Amino acid sequence: MLVAADAIRRELVGNIVTYVVNRNINFTNICFVGCKFCAFSRGPREPDTYFLSFDQIAEKAREAWQLGATEVCIQGGLPRDLPPFYYRDVLRAVKSATPQMHIHAFSPMEIVYGVELTGMPLHDYLSMLRDNGLDTLPGTAAEILDDDVRFVLSRNKLAVHDWTSVIRTAHECGIRTTSTLMYGHVETPEHWVNQILLLRDIQSQTGGFTEFVPLGFIHTNTI
Repeated sequence: MLVAADAIRRELVGNIVTYVVNRNINFTNICFVGCKFCAFSRGPREPDTYFLSFDQIAEKAREAWQLGATEVCIQGGLPRDLPPFYYRDVLRAVKSATPQMHIHAFSPMEIVYGVELTGMPLHDYLSMLRDNGLDTLPGTAAEILDDDVRFVLSRNKLAVHDWTSVIRTAHECGIRTTSTLMYGHVETPEHWVNQILLLRDIQSQTGGFTEFVPLGFIHTNTI
């Protein structure tokens, strides 16, 4: 796959390399999901939890812009009792501070949580986020798109159908996304192939993926 990608790259753009200056803003590490592979999340009473205010998030975006960044990637844990329109308000805070900043934000899991909090239809919810500054959406929370594997990794995570529904609907709303695959845990090569074929089918239908990111599992400090 890497050889094929390199050949296509060489054919399309030669050796021209481009990049984006980006800052990751993880607004909280408090999360109730309990993924077994995650070394980032904390329970609400653990001593090293944090939750950034809107002003702090905006300041991080402003600081990044001043240092030459053109994009921020915003994601976080899923704390209980989040205000219904929290994700919309994060976008407003960042756009107010840095109007020209590209916002790449909120995993499909966060989108499903936002839909649950607001009671809005998925299409309407994504359209609202787009209209408040969401430019692109990370295709994270995918890990391996097989429900049996997902049950082992995190039984509280969204199902494959929900992940693909968020991605397809985002593309329908004009929100392009990335796509990911986490390898090196309990999956098999067959799972890799099935996932790549699924992502290929979505791309052939919507054209909404900007990139594919294979992520190696990092076991340090996980369960």
